[in-house]
Amino acid sequence: MPLELHPVAVLRTPFAEKFGVPRQSGLAPSAEGRVEFLPAFAAPDFTRGLEAFSHVWLVTGFHKNPPWDGAATVRPPRLGGNARVGVFASRSPLRPNGLGLSLVTLLAVEPGVLRVAGIDCVDGTPVYDVKPYLPYCEARPEARADWAQAAPRLRAPELILMPAALAAALPPEVATLARELLALDLQPAYQAADADRIYGMTVAGWNLRWRLAGETVEVIAVEPVSAEDQPA
Repeated sequence: MPLELHPVAVLRTPFAEKFGVPRQSGLAPSAEGRVEFLPAFAAPDFTRGLEAFSHVWLVTGFHKNPPWDGAATVRPPRLGGNARVGVFASRSPLRPNGLGLSLVTLLAVEPGVLRVAGIDCVDGTPVYDVKPYLPYCEARPEARADWAQAAPRLRAPELILMPAALAAALPPEVATLARELLALDLQPAYQAADADRIYGMTVAGWNLRWRLAGETVEVIAVEPVSAEDQPA
């Protein structure tokens, strides 16, 4: 029988749009979020005992995605964005059922709220379930993942050029998060580095723009974004 899902919470994150969101949870440890439970699930009894765990799984919905188009294959960024694999052999958000799975650090359990870190979701993401992470059965060092075995490559800090004046304009926590994000390859995997292309993302209420020169990222502008100007 079909399963009817209803959100239990809404996830608040620094990411106003899909571009700039880490492709997996945990890649940007400073990306903090809030799991805000809906009134029907906000009573303390629903999270009683959860503070005993350091990490939780969030079952989420890709609410910014268009409906699935029926494609059986996708192009994972880890394979350069050109090679195709089956949708069920990937973590692509383009799936028959638009469900996501994020393993995040649990920072605090508060009334009606979980504070988490290492998030990889757009602001406003619906949360359908929360489950504690169990190391004894979910950490499998012998597991094999072939082309996705290792964590993605990160740029060295010296390859992220952010002029002192621009860094000083950002709140310290946003500057830290920006550097973590820019260490990742945020642009589409099939898109070659182009020194003439300007990239931009809205994160934590700030718009950042940068360009690529080979492996180097040069931040060229930062500016605050008013609430009404942020993507819906």
